[in-house]
Amino acid sequence: MRLLRLLLSYILFSTCCFSFAQMQIPNATADYIKIDHFGNIYAVKESQISKFSSQGVLLYSYSNTRLGAISSIDVFNPMKIMLFYQNTGMLVFLNEQLALINEPISLFDANYPTISLASYSSANQIHLYDNSNKYLLTLDFFMREISKTPIHFPTFNPKKMIELEEKKLAFQDQELGVFLFDAFGTFNKLIPIITSHPIEMSSELIYYTNHNEINIYNYKTLHSETKQLPVSDVIQTLIYRKNKILLLQNGNIWIYENK
Repeated sequence: MRLLRLLLSYILFSTCCFSFAQMQIPNATADYIKIDHFGNIYAVKESQISKFSSQGVLLYSYSNTRLGAISSIDVFNPMKIMLFYQNTGMLVFLNEQLALINEPISLFDANYPTISLASYSSANQIHLYDNSNKYLLTLDFFMREISKTPIHFPTFNPKKMIELEEKKLAFQDQELGVFLFDAFGTFNKLIPIITSHPIEMSSELIYYTNHNEINIYNYKTLHSETKQLPVSDVIQTLIYRKNKILLLQNGNIWIYENK
């Protein structure tokens, strides 16, 4: 009987403490991370971007120190990845092997000198936001202007722009919430999630990391929940199927697979 109790205790302990598999991506460090529809992980460190498989294997890398630090990357289309360099006003397009598709594009030369946010859609359209002049610009891949829409929110000050699957755009304003626009720049609705932490967003979820917890809000069902993360010092969390990809303050990247 004593042996049986010890065995049951061991099973319970194992179930509680080993309900997930964990792995640190070796030799990976990042300022921020992204993930595409296939589960590939992109680590951005200043002017370098590295692409890892969902198992943490390094696949490809790209760097151009002349353009400065990478302000944001858009992997909505993993076959045509867009890098935005705000300080130098440059756009760079890479293929799935992180090789140049064409020469870097200068927004300054295209007469767009004050662009603050950029993203790339599945419809091969470039979205640019100018916070100084408060307009949303849509271009085709050849930099031909499709639309230029004024944004009529005087205090609108977004820090992040996200492409969504339903041909919508989301903007995170840390003081006002998450604004949803359609592909033509028409305002749809405001989701009142106020946080200074950068959000991640899918077709249904808004989530962000805060004090070693992940806050998840389903903006279609209006259900929200908070989950404790398995480690401390987490500054960014990405969700892909059963996996959570965690970026720590020291730049290390961990993959946690729920069992």
